Amino acid sequence: MSTAAATFVVEPFSPASVDMVARRDHALLGISPWNSYYRPRRIEELVAWACREFRSVDVLVPGYEAAYTLMAGGMETLEAVHRARKVGPQLRNPAYRALQRAGIADWRQRVHSWTELANRPAYAALRAAAEEAYAHDPVVRDACRAVARTAVRHAAGGEERADAHMDLAARYALAELPLLLDTPAILSVPSSVFVYHRRIELVEPMVDGRSTRLAPAAGQGYAVVTPAGSLVEAA
Repeated sequence: MSTAAATFVVEPFSPASVDMVARRDHALLGISPWNSYYRPRRIEELVAWACREFRSVDVLVPGYEAAYTLMAGGMETLEAVHRARKVGPQLRNPAYRALQRAGIADWRQRVHSWTELANRPAYAALRAAAEEAYAHDPVVRDACRAVARTAVRHAAGGEERADAHMDLAARYALAELPLLLDTPAILSVPSSVFVYHRRIELVEPMVDGRSTRLAPAAGQGYAVVTPAGSLVEAA
């Protein structure tokens, strides 16, 4: 089946996201590592769909912080770093292919990792704010640890790990938070929809106002996007 034939169902994540989805200015596709949902074909279909639906599209793949999840799960540091480096091209290459097929001239500049964005002033400022909130806002800390715990449990083969390991693994969440809070500032777009295949639990306390330190920018939206006619399990 052609990737151009794939269709997806869009569910805005919050009331404010309805407007962002309707505007169709920009989509940032979040791609997770070691997740069976994001097989190469699915990535290509998703990118092709987004290029048809939005005026501009970028793809977010994990940076080196992905290694912290594996380390928190008990993997040796060198092996964790090796696996984190290896997964990057596995996620990037299908996105590159789909962007090229869609006629995106600057396709190489449309796939980003947190590591590559670290020197951008907007990202750096948001990252510092996220780390400050993790230290002083229990709502943010609990959200980051909850996401980390699920990922670490998977990496550890179902074994529960102590909170000290969650603090290590939470660096993954802290690296992602800037893009969840203000992609427009980081990527210089008028508004943006962060696209994922299930609800983004990490950002819920910021969206619903429970966090006293972090909140999404006015132009930041979210959408749960799944293949039409499918039932997607949380992963």
